[in-house]
Amino acid sequence: MLADQFIIEGFEPLWLTIDNIGPFRDQPYEIDFTDNEGVPCNLFLLMSRNGQGKTTILDIITRLMDFVFQENPRQFGNEDIDYGKGRVQWDIRLKVTWRGKKISVLLSLLAGYLSREYPAIKEWTNQSLEKYNLSDWHRIGFRRQALGGNWQVIGKSEEFIDTFIGIIQAEKLLSSPPDGFEAPTLFLPRVLFFSAYRDIERVTSSDRAIIRPDNWGYSPTYKINSQGNQWQQSLDNLLVWLKWLDDGRFDRARDLINKRVFSEGNKFLEDVRKDPPEAIINSAGQRHRLDQLSSGEKSLVQLFLRIGAHMTQHTIILIDELDIHLHPNWQHHIIALFKEFVRDHPSITVIASTHSREILSAFPLDIPEEGVRKGGFIIKEGIAEEYAKPQTIKES
Repeated sequence: MLADQFIIEGFEPLWLTIDNIGPFRDQPYEIDFTDNEGVPCNLFLLMSRNGQGKTTILDIITRLMDFVFQENPRQFGNEDIDYGKGRVQWDIRLKVTWRGKKISVLLSLLAGYLSREYPAIKEWTNQSLEKYNLSDWHRIGFRRQALGGNWQVIGKSEEFIDTFIGIIQAEKLLSSPPDGFEAPTLFLPRVLFFSAYRDIERVTSSDRAIIRPDNWGYSPTYKINSQGNQWQQSLDNLLVWLKWLDDGRFDRARDLINKRVFSEGNKFLEDVRKDPPEAIINSAGQRHRLDQLSSGEKSLVQLFLRIGAHMTQHTIILIDELDIHLHPNWQHHIIALFKEFVRDHPSITVIASTHSREILSAFPLDIPEEGVRKGGFIIKEGIAEEYAKPQTIKES
């Protein structure tokens, strides 16, 4: 089998270059995802005022990850790329075992208004590849030159890349379900994008059969919004499904949520009830629904339940407005939680946007922390005036 010959051991962002997309005009805009030692960060903050492009960056990354693994894409999903001169390049350090040999290569994911002769925005020389201990440069994606024209495949057919893309497309077709809670065995890369709108709404549907949750199988991306009020998309359904599987996943999910979200106070995730099927929150002996939690609690529960249920070994977690609905103490707490998370899962990358001083104060880049490779980027010149900025934060 192809998967036996090609095992992914690292999928780590190095660099992002975007041009003529949203607020990023006039010249290519670059973000370096490495630390001061040139090592890909596993915990990275994007900082700016509102309206400067944080959400655009996270959205473009997610769409690009989905786009490049399609067989015959019709639309990227961003007007500047589909109909204008927008273009994007996301550079990844891909570490694999290929036919028994361990190799590290540069993988550039590309889309947009790119030339046939040189379909890239950022050039990687042999010297720059050597800096990151990379043996080769591979490019995948789709380009077009005519505005609104047809998409054309980037790159030549070669066995290494064809195998990589083939494995992902085959797994998409199979829609293989996850096999653990925060204990994945699937080695394929995935992007989980949490929008700033991640509320837990009351389920209004009366039809609550035990049914496989939406997005349960593998796909290269999964965007998590406010769950809406429909049963199949709800966290209640996810927890009922984990309980029904009866393989220990529900118990692990419950224990981790109680440890991370409800470690202080008299509130905890207790169980799921049978009629109606839904999660039970116990608050000082009183039982409540998930949607009756505070806004901050709902945000944290949404994050850690979805991550644990849907992550692969090499997941890149994108979180828009990490601080939303969190009071200052909880903002410090969520940074501590994600530091612990990347220590426990060293092949995972977390990239979050914020404009919170509290978040930044809990994230000193100049203080080394074991198992945490920290990085940050401030969008737009002059924004540093809003923050007590460590000297090591990179600035546009």
